[in-house]
Amino acid sequence: ALVEALRSAIDAYTQLIESEIGGRPIATFKLAKPLISEDGSHLVNVIEIPSPKEGSPYPAGLEHVEFVIGDGSHSSPINNDVHQSAFVSWMEKYPAVDWNTKAKDKECNPDISTKIDLADFGNISVKFHLMPLENVISFELAS
Repeated sequence: ALVEALRSAIDAYTQLIESEIGGRPIATFKLAKPLISEDGSHLVNVIEIPSPKEGSPYPAGLEHVEFVIGDGSHSSPINNDVHQSAFVSWMEKYPAVDWNTKAKDKECNPDISTKIDLADFGNISVKFHLMPLENVISFELAS
């Protein structure tokens, strides 16, 4: 229902892509006007609306968030030494965090993640990448 609502609000959103990822459809939208954090230090200009994973239902709402670490200037989401070095540096900067590194060796758009508990959403995943999602989508569409 949310995907349909976003599709019909074309003045507020542009659909970048809808594809199957990990066995489920995911629609990605670019906001016409980004959401800005209270302190102005972060903005959200792309949102993904995933269908629930088979056998892994979750309540409607926030499933995970993704942040770009570094300056976001990496030209390729293909995993390389730059990605690995940035992830190691980031994890060393925050040694008290319980890091999940299972996706850091993915060929395309690798990430590291952790879990946090949010009162309104429950236990969610927080993922860290080196490229903005919009740039990853552009790269994949051009390939």
